[in-house]
Amino acid sequence: MSFLQWNCRSLKNKKIWLHQPPFTTSEFWVFQETFLKADDRLSFPNKIFFRTHRNNRTGGGLLIGIPTNMSGRVIFENSQDPNLEILAIEIRSHTFPFTIVNIYAPHGFDINQVHNFFSNLKTPTFIFRVFNLHHPFWGGKTSTPKSEEFLDWLNQSHFSILNTSTPTHITHNFTSSVIDLTLVRQLS
Repeated sequence: MSFLQWNCRSLKNKKIWLHQPPFTTSEFWVFQETFLKADDRLSFPNKIFFRTHRNNRTGGGLLIGIPTNMSGRVIFENSQDPNLEILAIEIRSHTFPFTIVNIYAPHGFDINQVHNFFSNLKTPTFIFRVFNLHHPFWGGKTSTPKSEEFLDWLNQSHFSILNTSTPTHITHNFTSSVIDLTLVRQLS
């Protein structure tokens, strides 16, 4: 399986990119900040799209694209909170079911908001998040109380971080940090 996570900061003017690698070579797309509205059309050969959008303000929006030879259903969605957007899809493949969770938390992530949801997932799960959390454990220079709470939860959960310490965010003055994390949990 191949996944592509991308905080696209408006997909409308970048749709042409979807016809080039790495998009054409990735089975699953997990996008944050699409800025798409409910009436915006998006189609792509060999992809089924699940997405959220904000009704009353600009920005935000999540998208998960899966291959057309698989089926999926939304099991959780939260798109109206300006500080936490979630889209969770349960996938049925030919080999086994699994869950993809796409999260965008522009002002930092509070694990307490979704702890019960994560604990009750029954299939192997991939979580793709723009957390905006900094911590030395995943390559940051500092930590915050929210990142410490998240690390405590992570250490007690069955999830593992797939990231290396490669930066996922670079500012205009070339400071880098790891704020986008990918987690996986396999069930035994």
